[in-house]
Amino acid sequence: MKNTGILRIQAYGARQSSPIEGVLVTVSGNGFTAQRITDETGTAADLSIEAPSCALSLQEDNTIRPYAVVDLTAAKAGFRTVRIQSVQIFAGQVTLAQPEMIPETEEDRDVVNPPIVIPEHSLFTGDGGSGPDPMENCVPRVLDRVIIPKNITVHLGKPAASARNVTVSFRDYIANVASSEVYPTWADENNPTGPLNCSTT
Repeated sequence: MKNTGILRIQAYGARQSSPIEGVLVTVSGNGFTAQRITDETGTAADLSIEAPSCALSLQEDNTIRPYAVVDLTAAKAGFRTVRIQSVQIFAGQVTLAQPEMIPETEEDRDVVNPPIVIPEHSLFTGDGGSGPDPMENCVPRVLDRVIIPKNITVHLGKPAASARNVTVSFRDYIANVASSEVYPTWADENNPTGPLNCSTT
């Protein structure tokens, strides 16, 4: 039986202002090309894509990429074409791609949009982790209540690397960074044993 993941596509106007109907989405991957067209809700029919076994993502010393990658192009007359490269598809998981369709203007009609390139997952490249154990650098204490910060400063590189620091909202940090620190196949509170049919044995 083949391992597959689902690619779900939802096309929206700028800042998800409204769904865009009639967007032709072309998806290409390892030996295949498929097309879908978005409906009045901006959604296209799900695309099932062959992917490596999710068990690979549970093996700490794995050297095989545990996900498939596909490229996506979203096009519609009157809008700038959106290209997203290296979308990650994990077996047993749904990957949501939401191309943002920006209306074309006279000035940018002949300007090609640069592609959005999704980098390899940090756990696969070995760039994951947050540096030294925090216990080495601070005195532990227990607070009497949970404090969630409004903003957090993020260093855009390895701890010792010379890189820019940016301040983002904690909500954006959780939404956009957590997906780069763990695989979607890992167990969580809703699924403590991980996805069905995904084990290292």
